[in-house]
Amino acid sequence: MHWRGPACAAFVFAAALTVSPVKAVVKADLSPGDVASGSSDLRLKPGGEITADVLAHFSAALQFEASGKLRQALEHYLAVFKADPTNAGLADHTAGIAMQFQGRAAAMKILEDAVAANPRSPAPLLNLARFASTYPPEDLFEKDDRPLKAVAEALTKFPQYAEVYEAAVLLHLTQNERDKAVAVMEQAASQPSRDPQYWLATGRVAERVWPLGQAEFNLEYRQRVAPFFENALKHTTKADAEQVTLEVARQCLLTNDPERSRQLCEKLSVEHGSLEARKLLYRLYGAAEQKDKALATLEQIVKQAPDDAEQRRLLASEYDKREQPEKAIPHLEAAIQNGGGEIGDYVKLGWQLYETRKFEDMVRVGQRSARLFPDHPLVHYQLAIAHRSREEWAASVKHFAEAEQHAGATQTELLDRLFYYQYGVTLARMDRHEEAVSIYQKSINLAPKEKSEFAADVLFQYGVSLSHLNRDEDASAALEKSISLTPPERAEFIANTMNYLGYMWLEQDAHLDKAGEFIAKANELLPDQPAFIDSLGWFHFKKGDYAAALKELQRAEALLTKAPSTIKPADAEILEHIGLTHQALGDKAKALEYLERASALKTPDAKARKRIEDALHKLKGSKTDTEKK
Repeated sequence: MHWRGPACAAFVFAAALTVSPVKAVVKADLSPGDVASGSSDLRLKPGGEITADVLAHFSAALQFEASGKLRQALEHYLAVFKADPTNAGLADHTAGIAMQFQGRAAAMKILEDAVAANPRSPAPLLNLARFASTYPPEDLFEKDDRPLKAVAEALTKFPQYAEVYEAAVLLHLTQNERDKAVAVMEQAASQPSRDPQYWLATGRVAERVWPLGQAEFNLEYRQRVAPFFENALKHTTKADAEQVTLEVARQCLLTNDPERSRQLCEKLSVEHGSLEARKLLYRLYGAAEQKDKALATLEQIVKQAPDDAEQRRLLASEYDKREQPEKAIPHLEAAIQNGGGEIGDYVKLGWQLYETRKFEDMVRVGQRSARLFPDHPLVHYQLAIAHRSREEWAASVKHFAEAEQHAGATQTELLDRLFYYQYGVTLARMDRHEEAVSIYQKSINLAPKEKSEFAADVLFQYGVSLSHLNRDEDASAALEKSISLTPPERAEFIANTMNYLGYMWLEQDAHLDKAGEFIAKANELLPDQPAFIDSLGWFHFKKGDYAAALKELQRAEALLTKAPSTIKPADAEILEHIGLTHQALGDKAKALEYLERASALKTPDAKARKRIEDALHKLKGSKTDTEKK
């Protein structure tokens, strides 16, 4: 009968009430207290020997112990022990309580009676040795050799039991008798046992005697310990080969012998398809920098255990290290489905979808994670990027604002220069330039002051927004600063910035010569760009050199008309400039032709569209007046 605690005992106790002669006892206060410890497995003899009296005593002992009444419990445990003195667990438990109320001598008497009653088991002897060494005599000068005698008797009578060697070694080591502990393990090593479990257990005990963590003795101690585990391997059977080999492999890894561990795991992987061995093998290959083997092994693991969310995460991480997000995505999705998904899973998946330009899926995942983690700033940041990538500007701005709000309280490190740069660019795309300027300023304050691509980019966008707000002087300063911070190797960016700044000055009729220098430099850095050539032509126009202006503007048009399909609404300004130059040269027919073509393109720039329409209307009105004359 196993000790299952008060619930089981209540049933036994109820059955015993009608036949037990100890009714006066059982009518005591047995109100349930804390559940008794289940660490001891107290078993009574099964069969006809179990009497109603024993059941009643056992039940009463459990109830009293559960309610904290150990003195009363002891009386009943003693009665049960008297009926079954062979039960080593019961004897050990009863002795422990007896020690509190009857003293060491009474407790030792219980354990010695158990030894006499059960001479065919080492357990009573080992319990006696442990108890006697744990609770020595109160008189410091009294020597008690019973622990050593009990261990010696156990070693003599039960040399095939691994637990005997463990108890003996612990006793000798606690008494600083290492030489005796060594002798015990030498006896263990000499046994003819064919039981691999014996060798595994004694091998673990051997590591206490020869600790492999002591680097200066590592080789010597390993040579003493290794034979135990090799014997375990030598005596495996078909039924336990996988379990024993895996335990030895783990032991080798713990004792800093990864090469041997790897050999055993590879064998298990080939011969048994062992999932646990492959998991260990993956770690071993990774530690040895055998990255391809580690990946191949992890792929096998996932194929073998597709529902293991942790292995899916590991495989996704491996692909991520190899910059293969398209392979990582399905495994992260599976990990989320199988394991519920943590915030880190959703964030990683979001960035991988971004890298593979799966923006619609990125929005879908972001919306799901926003429902699960509504206050997490990274979730909203990713949604902002996802919507921005789909040119859904309003939704993007909404999530940028939410990310900034939530991060302000928990993750301020998210609010870096890049965050504000992307936020500002998105606001600018909605023509919310006043807000964009404010956001860009935060990014500029966080950007490094030395030359850097980022500082140049953010200042350029800042300058563009300032120019939209007609803050031309501030815009010019920002754009010039952008050029000065740009690394020389970024010729394209420098050219674009110089052209933008030069053209802005032309539109302001300010700094014309400086504007011409910048535009010429842009054309030098990046030749044959219609927009840059248009700026050069417009510079000549502003300077009054209409012939030179027409030459450059027609060159820009020629580059566009090499492939007519490339003429876009944004190119309307080039045709407008050609028309105005023809008008300045007195060719109103040509001027009208180009302005009508420019108007037909319907440029998205509202200011440019109005300017073209006004010029066209004015030109048509001027022509009509001339005809009347």
